[in-house]
Amino acid sequence: MNLRTLLIAMTLLTTCLFSAVKVRQSLQPPVAAEVAVQDRVEPGDRPSPPTAEKPKTTPAQLLQTKTCIRCDLSGIDLSGMDLSRANLSQSNLARSNLSQTKLINATLRGAQLSAASLKAANLQGANLGKANLRGADLSQAQLLNISLSQANLKDATLKQAELRDANLRNASFEHAHLQSASLYGAILIHANLKNADLSGADLRYANLKDANLSGTNLSNARLDWAIMPDGTSYQGTTPY
Repeated sequence: MNLRTLLIAMTLLTTCLFSAVKVRQSLQPPVAAEVAVQDRVEPGDRPSPPTAEKPKTTPAQLLQTKTCIRCDLSGIDLSGMDLSRANLSQSNLARSNLSQTKLINATLRGAQLSAASLKAANLQGANLGKANLRGADLSQAQLLNISLSQANLKDATLKQAELRDANLRNASFEHAHLQSASLYGAILIHANLKNADLSGADLRYANLKDANLSGTNLSNARLDWAIMPDGTSYQGTTPY
């Protein structure tokens, strides 16, 4: 064999060996270090399970605990229940049925009670300061010594309601229906009674100083010794 033939044979052998090594490497699985970063699944990247919606408080639960602050109780039926001293501050009770419900000394400060039914409910001594009672029905309700300071009672119905000695300071009764209601000794300082119907209402000894009586219907209302918006009494002198 001459030298040229030997060199050609060695070149062919070297080429075959190199090709065999490349094929073997291509058939081996990639090591962990070669896995792309974007293909890794970190613990924090896993999707969180959907959060279950918080169930509404039931009447039975509320009767047991008598505490539900900032709860969604809209449309709930609590009629006839005894929730005296319950704390329902800032809860949503819109369109709820609270007719004939006992809420004596209950706390409903800042509660949403728009379009709620509180007909013949007993709220003596309750705190409903800053509550929204727009369009609510409080006909024949017992509201003796209640606090409705800064509450919104626009378009509310309070026919024959008992509001004796109630704190109604800065409350809005615009277009409210208060026919034959008792407001004996009630504090109505800065109250908005614009276009309200107080016909036949008992306002004896009520304090109406700086109240808005524009368009208010006071026909047949009793105003004996009431303090009028200008600070004088209905009789012309302030009795106290």
